[in-house]
Amino acid sequence: MTSAYEPTGYFTLDPHAKTGDGSGLIPIDEIASRVYGKPYNSLRGCEHDSPNLCNGAEKVYDFSSEDDFEEALEQFDTPEIYLGWDRESEESVVKEGMTDLDYWLSIKIAERPEDVTVDANPPKGTDLEGVVFESAFFADRAFTPPLGEVVADLIRRGELPRGNYIYRHWW
Repeated sequence: MTSAYEPTGYFTLDPHAKTGDGSGLIPIDEIASRVYGKPYNSLRGCEHDSPNLCNGAEKVYDFSSEDDFEEALEQFDTPEIYLGWDRESEESVVKEGMTDLDYWLSIKIAERPEDVTVDANPPKGTDLEGVVFESAFFADRAFTPPLGEVVADLIRRGELPRGNYIYRHWW
């Protein structure tokens, strides 16, 4: 009995690629920024999925299976966000009623210094809905949706092809 071998292709997500540069790499930050209307930091999103990602590492996102794809979308569309661990109450802090995408889109970057509404490094568990940070660096550190969920959403929207993805992390 022989089994048919079916090769599985991988697309490579690259935060440094540019549309039409001929590299064959997918400029994930550029696509996400265009779709969502604000800069997306894929490295922070990947670190959300894999906190111990070292330089030169690769993270694989499998979306050829219907189950993996649906699970990622379900997590992305769930109106509940984990905000962190509150040391004082010794409990997890969860915000209900918003998806990761809605929450992320509510966080803004100041155009003028007087627009800032939150310190650069708010404590874990702080609700950041609608806050304004002084820079994208601090906003990205405070909250970025997981890259796997963003990729699934971009597939759903027809911005990326269905399949498996490799995210290559390098400085």
